[in-house]
Order: sequence, then C-alpha cells, then structure tokens
Amino acid sequence: MYEDAKKALTVKRYSSVSELIRDALRKTLYGDLTENGFTKEFEDEVLASAAEPRKNDISLRTDKEVEDYFRHLKIPKRHLKSS
Repeated sequence: MYEDAKKALTVKRYSSVSELIRDALRKTLYGDLTENGFTKEFEDEVLASAAEPRKNDISLRTDKEVEDYFRHLKIPKRHLKSS
C-alpha cells in the first residue's frame, strides 16, 4: 500500500504520503465537508457573498470601461520618473 500511496502523490498532487493520509481521513471522518473544509451550505453562502460587489466596488464590464477608468486615474508626480 505504501508504494501505491507514493505513486498517488504525483497523480493527486499531494506533497507527502502524510498529506494523502490526512486527506483520506478527513474524507472518511467528515465526508459531508467540501474540499475547503466547509459544509456545502456555508461554502455556497461564502461564494455567493464573494460574487456580489461591495459598497465601494467599481464594476468594469467592458474593455472600454476598463480603458476609461485607467485613463482618468491621476498618478502623483512623485511616482512619475523624469526622463
């Protein structure tokens, strides 16, 4: 089993056999948790919250909006290099 576990390291991208075993134990003991260690309901809430813009966020949806936003930024003179 140890040799098979070592082969699985590269396939599953684990850094050590110990990490592989811990992950297997987590899945066995806490099978209802997501890969990130949350319940499915809580992870869905986190992802939904992260997708929503915050109060002061600026949402730029098109290339033109992005271009216009950066065109109007003012760079303090102390950050400009003189040629």
